[in-house]
Amino acid sequence: MPISLRETRSRTFHGTKRRIFHLLEEMGTSGDQIWPFASQPFMRSPGPLTPGKTEEWHLGMHAVLDEVVPEDRIVWRIENEGFDGTHGFYLTSEGKETTVEYRVEAILSDTDGRLTWRRFEDQFERAIEALFDKLTRVLKR
Repeated sequence: MPISLRETRSRTFHGTKRRIFHLLEEMGTSGDQIWPFASQPFMRSPGPLTPGKTEEWHLGMHAVLDEVVPEDRIVWRIENEGFDGTHGFYLTSEGKETTVEYRVEAILSDTDGRLTWRRFEDQFERAIEALFDKLTRVLKR
């Protein structure tokens, strides 16, 4: 029986939505300043973010850009076997503070999806926390 997965992590940063969105959209490119693990690269196809065309690969996952709304959200459709869902970054701001929420929302198949998520769950948690830590450092420059 398939199961529903909804994981969220968020952190509030001192910085504008424009600056933070720009840093997020540059991940996986030569301009990437915030991906925390050189030994586990985050890669995406070259060029501007284009829904249905731009692809990303990291931590054994593959996704295609589903939606991009400048200064608001970047959402990827997960292409791995057993997953039917998305992961992405959502930005909100109040004054000079911007909150970045990272969400994974998917239906996992009985076998493939659950096994894949179990294999990657800890890596995703560590990656998002490390990404948020590095984003904090970059915004202080």
